[in-house]
Amino acid sequence: MKIFIDAGHGGDNPGAVGVNGIEEADITLDVALRLGRILKNRGYSIMYSRTEDKTVSLVERAEMANVWDADYFVSIHCNSNVNPNIKGTSTYYYRTGIRAEKLAEDVNTALVEMINTPDLGIFTANFAVLRRTKMPAILVELAFLSNPTEAELLSQAYFRENCAIGIANGIDRYIYG
Repeated sequence: MKIFIDAGHGGDNPGAVGVNGIEEADITLDVALRLGRILKNRGYSIMYSRTEDKTVSLVERAEMANVWDADYFVSIHCNSNVNPNIKGTSTYYYRTGIRAEKLAEDVNTALVEMINTPDLGIFTANFAVLRRTKMPAILVELAFLSNPTEAELLSQAYFRENCAIGIANGIDRYIYG
């Protein structure tokens, strides 16, 4: 089983910046590498959109996964909101009624169980990495960098490890039932 792991943002696009100064691109890369290690240990084949802080376009990310013929695409992000009280975890997929919807549901549920954040649910979105991939694709929003409590959690290695474990557990739940 081939899983393509996309660490959101990177290079000249740091993504959201937490109230504590931590950058989304750094968190997503760390969680992506942790997720890859966990999934490799569970017998999956892994490819990454990036393994260092570099710029990779949205089109390139989808194309890399398509050329590799991945079975599943998982993009990792952190959320942000003008309201610092908003917190929680959500997962996006492209269209209702396709396999990615169930993958999003299983990953979101397992992630929330692992990191104990509010479950904001799953949603459809017209994001390029979801729309341009040929395989079931999801985009996970771990937690909110704009929320002081969640930004502090995201800055902690143990929490990022738990995020990776939660996503891996959700992938397993989807694939093995």
